[in-house]
Amino acid sequence: MVAELVMFGTLIEWLIWGVICVLLLFGLLLRIGEGMHHAISWIRCHARHAHLPHPHVATFLLAGSLAGVMLGVPAATAAQGWWWGSPINPGYDRNTVIQVIGTVTQVNIVPRGGPSTLRLETSGETFTVMLGPGWYLAELHADIRSGDILTVEGSKMMDRWGQLHLAAARIANQRTGTVLELRDETGRPRWMGGGPSGRLEP
Repeated sequence: MVAELVMFGTLIEWLIWGVICVLLLFGLLLRIGEGMHHAISWIRCHARHAHLPHPHVATFLLAGSLAGVMLGVPAATAAQGWWWGSPINPGYDRNTVIQVIGTVTQVNIVPRGGPSTLRLETSGETFTVMLGPGWYLAELHADIRSGDILTVEGSKMMDRWGQLHLAAARIANQRTGTVLELRDETGRPRWMGGGPSGRLEP
């Protein structure tokens, strides 16, 4: 019940932010369109032989193009289970999937908004492991603590500062003896729906 309430609160929060972003984008497009309208009108008046579209048509085409680009990017990233502000490129590359064993030194569970993460120290490398939304981990009753020894399978990535990240698909915890399934065989996040739900196996 608590997990469902948290998930509902997260959806409402994203809905509010989505409305705000759409309103801001609409205002920006109006400003750009107004500027284009005046610019094309001025050129048409001072260059009689210029073959330019009608100001209203040009404004509509520009606004539509910008809206498509700006709205398409977050939709594409959300489809892979990532968020705005992620330090790594969105997506899950099955060609970079590895399996590592290490000790958890830090756990950061984010209840709403962005992805929860943990810091994993292996024998030779340190990874920031990307888990998933906090509400989903709560739904699965995930129990991960500092000092736990984990076997993590996921897609290895590097951020713009050269720090290693691991988009986790499967996590085995030696302390609890459980396996946390976060992504399916294709790398699709199980919390996105449209397939088998995630599970915590004993």
